[in-house]
Amino acid sequence: MQLINRTIVITGASSGLGEALARTLHKEGANLILIARREDRLQTLASELQADYLVYDLEKAPEILAKTLANRYGRIDILINNAGFGEFSFLADTSIETIESMHRINVLSPVRLTKACLPLLKEGGMIVNVASQAGKLPTPKSTIYCMTKAAMLQFSNALRLELRPKGIHVMTVNPGPIATEFFVRADVDRKYEQNVASIVLSKERLASTVVRAIERRKREVNAPWWMELSAKGYGVMPRLIEWLGKPGFDKK
Repeated sequence: MQLINRTIVITGASSGLGEALARTLHKEGANLILIARREDRLQTLASELQADYLVYDLEKAPEILAKTLANRYGRIDILINNAGFGEFSFLADTSIETIESMHRINVLSPVRLTKACLPLLKEGGMIVNVASQAGKLPTPKSTIYCMTKAAMLQFSNALRLELRPKGIHVMTVNPGPIATEFFVRADVDRKYEQNVASIVLSKERLASTVVRAIERRKREVNAPWWMELSAKGYGVMPRLIEWLGKPGFDKK
């Protein structure tokens, strides 16, 4: 799939993987529409990349955003649902407000935005959902985050089957920990970030991998490879993987 002149929408584009994807796709000649809440950072990035942008809080009705996209652009080629957040805490210590907010942003918003954008996607189009290895390999202190990412993974798998007859492809990105601002909110005491410093993924390298996968219309991107191997092992031998993985689980 050639990306030059393709109209690509990216949510959560002002920082982290979303920003890295925007920069990488810009180099491929794509026409970008960047979505995020932080106008100052979004405006700066959009100006640098000569991209369009829309300031929007995805906790509000995503259908309004989709209507704006329809009115301004008519159609899009690729929708990248990247916005999301996590907080590392035991379920007993997690507020109801955090649970509901994480579910809205990580699951309901991308699902609703995808549904509303379906009329804008034509044959040959693509939906990219950023999930996580946490959706395959659960860990303590990430109960709600793991739940939301598992939901996005299965949403993607089912939607792929639904849209295949229409020529629209669905790809899922399942990364492990990435060196981004995600940890500022998720890991307040920075303990986990320090413990996994040697294995965190580069957002720039991951973005390049994702873009190559988009061009090849792959089913999934899983990184790092050894974490995906552990996730596959968990599906077959969960008790063994939980025992072997305990030192890693305790890093949070």
